[in-house]
Amino acid sequence: MKFLKIIFLLFSSVILAQDSIEIKHLPNSINTVGAELNFFQDEKNHAFFTAIREDNNNYISSIYYSSFQLDQWSKGSYFSPFNSDYMQSGNLFITKDKIAYFTFCKGEGCAIYSSKFKNQKWLKAKKLDDRINKVGSTCTQPNIAIINNKKYLYFVSDREGGYGGLDIWLSAIDEQGNFGNPINLGNKINTKANEITPFYHQEKELLYFSSDRKSGIGGYDIYTSKGSLTLWETPTLLAEPLNTSFDEMYLNFHTKNKGYFSSNRTPALYLDKENCCNDIFSFEIKQIEKETPKIIEKINNSLPLSLYFHNDEPDCCTMKTTTKLNYKQSYISYFLLKQEYLQNSHSAAIKDFFTNKLQESFNKLDGVLLKIKNALENGQHIELEIKGYASPLFAKDYNINLSKRRIVSLLNYMHEFQNGSITQYLKNKQLVITELPFGESVSNNVSDNPKNKKLSVYSVEAAMARKIEIVRVKSK
Repeated sequence: MKFLKIIFLLFSSVILAQDSIEIKHLPNSINTVGAELNFFQDEKNHAFFTAIREDNNNYISSIYYSSFQLDQWSKGSYFSPFNSDYMQSGNLFITKDKIAYFTFCKGEGCAIYSSKFKNQKWLKAKKLDDRINKVGSTCTQPNIAIINNKKYLYFVSDREGGYGGLDIWLSAIDEQGNFGNPINLGNKINTKANEITPFYHQEKELLYFSSDRKSGIGGYDIYTSKGSLTLWETPTLLAEPLNTSFDEMYLNFHTKNKGYFSSNRTPALYLDKENCCNDIFSFEIKQIEKETPKIIEKINNSLPLSLYFHNDEPDCCTMKTTTKLNYKQSYISYFLLKQEYLQNSHSAAIKDFFTNKLQESFNKLDGVLLKIKNALENGQHIELEIKGYASPLFAKDYNINLSKRRIVSLLNYMHEFQNGSITQYLKNKQLVITELPFGESVSNNVSDNPKNKKLSVYSVEAAMARKIEIVRVKSK
């Protein structure tokens, strides 16, 4: 049983309270008195899962395959391409372009491997390089996410540089399939406890993971956090029935509102001891129809709204995250530089930017704020999401702080709007601002050469990258 617990660790839209969640225990063709984990449905009628079986008093973990026939899942079959005669296997994830990532383990040490589907068969698995599979560390539970058209690997490791136990890490994957140096997701996600089984929901921009931290209901619980890459909001503990006093892990979505997770809750099957072993459960979120107030819809019809900034503004040359300037002041000083941009850009498109982007967006801002004010006066409780961006001309940490200053300049303008008519709603939390400073992390095709200001400062691409974006409003 000790080995079984190790396998649980190493193999691997916020769900609202008003949503109805239907949970089903998968049939005996999948679940047995052993342990079943990580059910991954890669196609409509095909799925893989990890099963742990006892063999001569040893626990063997392998990847199994099942097909959906006659409205039910077939009995799991041992899938040779993802297994080994010498190592334990599990934690499968398959991308849409048919690259499989999974884990092989020897003893308590695990490493991540990949296999490509080519000519109607899976090729021999290859171990990922030592940037991912660091010598002396366990690396497991791979999950691939596509964020802003770039590919990233989320995975779990106990390597140095973490916060304790198992942490979730991130590595960028370039167009040639090379992996970048892993980055820890930070202390919003990772703790001194174990954080495992990451799954990134790309449509909702939500990371789901499990942790045995003390703030949970019991055992391993499922948490979710909004964000991407290494920028995350404080995680939310999912409510019952997804979490119980038992272990819940390996949550993943197959469609927008359907997916699977593993738990040792009743009625998980067992031979000798109840609640000893994980089984696979499906879930479906059946959203209770709740009409979005028309006043909120009217605001969102005007969004997203992008507001642009001159290079390194407001308040250049500082690592401060706040500013006393408001966005109107930044806009005016930027607009007065129009001739300078026309002279240095040598692009007809920059003239269009000043008229149809910079000026037009500012002219729309008061209209959006007026709609927000009217909604607040009508008793609506609103969450407003604002993202901040920068061009890649400066260091990453600097650009994050610059993005924060840009967001603050808008908040300053909101406080001054119509003699402070919105301020009271910010103070009493009727209006809540969610700030997401992305820095340069999503700027593409923009020069970072300070000696070539034509491209790095005065180009349309650079001008479009320096902005904040009022993304949307939601009823709280």
